[in-house]
Amino acid sequence: MLEIIRRRLGELQNSGELDRIEQAAKQRARKRVERPPGMVLPAAPADRDHYIDPTVTVPYDIVDHEGQTIHPAGTSINPLSYKGLSRRLLFIDGDQASQVGWAKQLHSQDSGLTKVILVNGPIIDLMKSWGEPLYFDQGGRLVNYFEIKSLPASVIQDGDRLRVDEVYLEGRR
Repeated sequence: MLEIIRRRLGELQNSGELDRIEQAAKQRARKRVERPPGMVLPAAPADRDHYIDPTVTVPYDIVDHEGQTIHPAGTSINPLSYKGLSRRLLFIDGDQASQVGWAKQLHSQDSGLTKVILVNGPIIDLMKSWGEPLYFDQGGRLVNYFEIKSLPASVIQDGDRLRVDEVYLEGRR
């Protein structure tokens, strides 16, 4: 069986087919990095806000390296009590020029104290044009956690909760 595989690989290499397969795989990988699979959300039809309480209830005892219980099962913990959200999160569709412009304006007004997170679009091209890192919500995990239904959206800390604002852009300057 191994001999058949070796012979077939040799035939593919000699014919140049193996190189073509390798180049095609590299091209597919490059396209996926430059434009990861995203999710398309509608533009916000109106300003809307809601709150997320990040409190979790510990399902089992959490112990330290010495076996001492830090948090017993059933304890409710709000991570914002320990570490606040240091930056505003902006969620945009990178294919929508109005959303990109909105995020860029807020980012510059906040002196860079924002994290711009694409849910769709050409991440590499936008990072090159902005000259700094941007982020991508792969699989929509953050959008789902923050219950974002339309874009653009902003997430900031408001006390012990997170406020999610979906922003209507039509007609705004």
